[in-house]
Amino acid sequence: MGESRFPVYYEDTDLSGFVYHANYLKYFERAREQIIGISFLKSLWDQGVHFVVSECQLKYRFPAKHGDEIIVRTQVSYSQSPALYCQQIAYVNTGKQEQTVVEGQITLVTLNAKHKPIRLPESVIQAFQAH
Repeated sequence: MGESRFPVYYEDTDLSGFVYHANYLKYFERAREQIIGISFLKSLWDQGVHFVVSECQLKYRFPAKHGDEIIVRTQVSYSQSPALYCQQIAYVNTGKQEQTVVEGQITLVTLNAKHKPIRLPESVIQAFQAH
């Protein structure tokens, strides 16, 4: 399981002062990228291997606000198919405890340079297993 932390900036919020709902997808994407590493992703792109989100489900539990630090925990699972399954949970520390903000289930599919589904490369499985 990987853990990433992100400050909530004013630009991340809506008129209510809470994080705009779609921005949690950005935090989740950044967390996945931090786990696998930008240089590793670039090497995959050079090999014609790409990831696209094929499904996303979010459940909002508690509003994060400007000045909070969002903690994203990511658990990745996979099968013999092209799919990579990410369970991601965003938290904030309220001072007394961690409060769950958003729970996400995100499915990524692996594509080749011709945008056709391919099996998940072994190097990707190993990279996620390292976390």
